[in-house]
Amino acid sequence: MAHEINNPLGIIAQGAQNITRRILGDLPANHKAAENRNLRLEDVHEYMNDRNIPKIINGITSAVDRAGRIVRNMLSFSRKNQDNFREHVLSDLLDRTVDLANNEYDLSTKYDFKKIEIIREYDSDIPMVCCEGSEIQQVFLNLLKNSAQSMNAKVYGSGGPKFVLRAYEREGWVNIEIEDNGQGVDQTVRKRIFEPFYTTKKVGEGTGLGLAISYFIIADLHKGNMEVYSSPGNWTKFVISLPLTQSEESGVIPKG
Repeated sequence: MAHEINNPLGIIAQGAQNITRRILGDLPANHKAAENRNLRLEDVHEYMNDRNIPKIINGITSAVDRAGRIVRNMLSFSRKNQDNFREHVLSDLLDRTVDLANNEYDLSTKYDFKKIEIIREYDSDIPMVCCEGSEIQQVFLNLLKNSAQSMNAKVYGSGGPKFVLRAYEREGWVNIEIEDNGQGVDQTVRKRIFEPFYTTKKVGEGTGLGLAISYFIIADLHKGNMEVYSSPGNWTKFVISLPLTQSEESGVIPKG
């Protein structure tokens, strides 16, 4: 997946550099092209500045750099020694992530997590799972943030935004469900929701990598499953499943 992400990132970065060089650069070829249209290059630059074009290009470059760092971190994690894997209770990791979302300034001020009702439906005696706790929490945080955005954009006739968090074990798998009562997503979006760079958000509000990387962490690094269900206009539910036992072939060996 990293290769699929890096290729378009390189094309975008090169395109932004070429635009900057061919339009904003003080090059003889640029002066000549402007003169051929009876323009002064300085006037072209002034127009670009008036329309905030340099700022837009810088935004593209910054987004590419950010996405590149995410990919590098993802690759770095995938190459880590499996000593980073420990046994965790997934519902505990989820609760810690909810606390983090409540206390993280950017999230709490933008989406006001404290106003979101949280219902927990956890089975008792949930078995521990061998996993990399910080990466699983990153997945949970991505899902909570996306759900909060969806609920923040919805006008509620009655009631208000609500999370239903579930944790249970079935047939050798521990499952976590994160369900919201936000806007929901249609079938077309659900089919592509884990694709790199796919997003329904406005320009500048996301890279389209959060869910793709979350899927990579669950499916590739932990040999688990991640699915999404939704009723448009009513709710969305993400289901994460991790195996209780990991084979040596998966590269994850539970600590004794």
